[in-house]
Formats: sequence, C-alpha cells, structure tokens
Amino acid sequence: MLAAAAGAFAWSFARRISRYEVAGESMEPALASGDWLLVDRGAYSRRLPRPGHVVLACDPRAPDREIVKRVVHVDIHDAAWLEGDNPELSSDSRVFGTVPRRLLLGRVRWRYWPRPGIVR
Repeated sequence: MLAAAAGAFAWSFARRISRYEVAGESMEPALASGDWLLVDRGAYSRRLPRPGHVVLACDPRAPDREIVKRVVHVDIHDAAWLEGDNPELSSDSRVFGTVPRRLLLGRVRWRYWPRPGIVR
C-alpha cells in the first residue's frame, strides 16, 4: 500500500513539474540565458499568481512561444501584468498588455543549473 501511494505521488509530481531553459536576457540579473528552471505547472490551477511571482507563460502574440516574466499586478479579470527584470531587453506587458490567466503555464520555483537556488 505504501509503495502504491509513493508511486502515485511520484507520478503526480512528475506531471506537475516541468523543466524550462531560459533564453534571452530579459530576466537578468535574477535569471540568465542558459539557466535551467523547474516550473510548477499546477500552481495556478486553483489560485491566482501574486505580484513578485516569476511565471512561465505563453506569449500572447505567439502562443506556441513560452516566456518567463515577473508578475507585477493581477487585475479584476484575472489577467496578469508581466514584466522582465531587465526592462531595456524585455518584451513584456509594456508591449503586449495583460496576459489572461489561461496563458499562465506555471510558477517558476527553482533554478537547478548552473547556479542552484530558489527563484524569487
């Protein structure tokens, strides 16, 4: 029974957590191009992101493209205003406006390579 429970937990964890490689300099100095992240894809299934969260989202201009940005504000329609930490090199909500909740793929929790640490 314990083995079955452990297996179920491992299966659900593997489905919820995914890897993502940062491409570009829009989140420097917090995240650099080439950093590998763990993303909690279930983080916003029942709750809204909060200002300060770093999120993985679909680019509203090209939904097949994924972007990593920081939540600045969430409006009354559950849409998030996202910005990069490096405004000179970031294409973000200042360009494309708010991002609907359905395009928020998950919360970035951990950078595991090359500089391990919690992403804040």
